[in-house]
Amino acid sequence: MAARLVSKIRRRMVRENRIYIMPSGAGIVYLLSLVVLVLTAATYNNNLIFILTFFLASLFFVAMLQTHFNLRSVKLDFMSVDDAFEGDRLSLLFRLHQRRRGYKYNLALRCSSKRWATLESPRESLTPRDSAKSIRMSVKAWKRGIHPVPTVILETYFPLGLFRAWKVFRPEGEMIVYPAPKGDGALEPQAFEHGEEELGLRASPEGDFGELKNYQPGESYHQIAWKHYARTGHLFSKIHWGEEHKFYHIPWAPPAGKVSESYLQQMSQWVSQAVEENATFEMELPMSKISAGVGVDQGKQCWRALAAIKGAA
Repeated sequence: MAARLVSKIRRRMVRENRIYIMPSGAGIVYLLSLVVLVLTAATYNNNLIFILTFFLASLFFVAMLQTHFNLRSVKLDFMSVDDAFEGDRLSLLFRLHQRRRGYKYNLALRCSSKRWATLESPRESLTPRDSAKSIRMSVKAWKRGIHPVPTVILETYFPLGLFRAWKVFRPEGEMIVYPAPKGDGALEPQAFEHGEEELGLRASPEGDFGELKNYQPGESYHQIAWKHYARTGHLFSKIHWGEEHKFYHIPWAPPAGKVSESYLQQMSQWVSQAVEENATFEMELPMSKISAGVGVDQGKQCWRALAAIKGAA
């Protein structure tokens, strides 16, 4: 309850797309040095030290105005995010806009949440020719599930590093984190008696070449007849004869009927195994079933379904 109250207060105090500015660590040291110079000049009644102090003080205030101006009219829009496994790198794509075109230097982007640790904080600069520019940030996927995009901070220390100016943005969107593929459980292939599978066809580099068929989204790119595509411009997959195509049924049978993160990780491992072997597979869920399919797209559908399961301990 207290955490929610603090979060609401922060959201009201820190408004989106408003510029905030504070002296950096170097700026505080610089300011303390000015105080020492003033005291020294007053003690020894030295006009040269006074002149130097006033010059450095004016430079301090000019740096503050320039740092503030470097973020003026700059806005950040959320574009997309890639799915990732728990603990892996998760990439978010944003777009920088400037309403009044000018030079904007060393604009850095980072995540404000401690849960989503920033792995790569990109830096971009804008010129009068750039009305918009893409910028990509990487964070560590914190936990399995479907999460809202965290609050991000756009900041700059330009030109002298004496001040830090920043803007807060709260993007609207979702990030999907898959369960990490872990587990030692064995998954054995089963009989599959539908369509061409009963003919013993296998869409893989193994076996003898049989024929071409229309390419289906999700099939391995290694099976595409690239020479035929270069001649005709149409995508076809190569079918090889001689080996049985594997079919996997991924069951929903958590131990003792209790859903655990370890079991979801085991199911994720089975999905990864089926995708790597380019096998046809289906998966059971608590209230539904994902029908048979093949390829990376089928794997993403299963991983997303596992990410959406709630109540795992």
